[in-house]
Amino acid sequence: MTTSYKVKFWDIRTNTRADKPGTKPRIVSHTVRWTVGSREKSQTFKTKGLAESFLSDLRQAAKKGEAFDLNNGLPASMVKAKNARTWYAFAVAYVRAWWPHAAAKSREGMTDTLATVTRVLAGDAPGRPSDEIIRRALREYSFLPDERRQEPTAEIVRAVRWLEGASLPLSALEETKHARAALEALALCLDGKPAATSTYRRKRAVFHHALEYAVELEELSANPLHKVKFRKAKVSGEVDRRSVVSPS
Repeated sequence: MTTSYKVKFWDIRTNTRADKPGTKPRIVSHTVRWTVGSREKSQTFKTKGLAESFLSDLRQAAKKGEAFDLNNGLPASMVKAKNARTWYAFAVAYVRAWWPHAAAKSREGMTDTLATVTRVLAGDAPGRPSDEIIRRALREYSFLPDERRQEPTAEIVRAVRWLEGASLPLSALEETKHARAALEALALCLDGKPAATSTYRRKRAVFHHALEYAVELEELSANPLHKVKFRKAKVSGEVDRRSVVSPS
């Protein structure tokens, strides 16, 4: 991360728009403007209060002597806060973003895969629910749109609260060990037996797509699966298509 301590702030700019020619313009947004080094930065908010709060945070960081990132224009403390979203929070947001565009079978595969990964990407906070309860909390509540959620039981509520507090940061996936742990979990069935290769590949594809989305949102610098050299062991008795005699 390239940084600079040379920061300059401008007054908040009010943006207006006239709905029709000849009508009085109305305020539609407010833009905070500043420079880091020689690079101009801006961020627009719907209300003046939000814009003033954001500008105040920037000024306070500069006053404390924090370095500002030249690329996104944010001080180190705000960059850290931006990267602090947990895997659980990201997974919930990912499901909500892709649910409307997915077929019923794809939704099933998506929530099943993410439930497995989310269970693995949690710390050792006290009060951990059983894996079965965690899975139910995710598939029957967290990974459903609001209109499809039923009133959760006290058991599910406790599990969701535990996940919110125990989930690892999304940025933890930059460490290969966490990405590998997720892949190892996807290679197993619920009973602990090895999953079929086709099943593993399908689940890995879902996980890979979710991480690509995180890269797109600039919450991960790169897809961590590209660094993991993990090859699922072939299940005993599984047919290798390459060895099957074809009609030709």
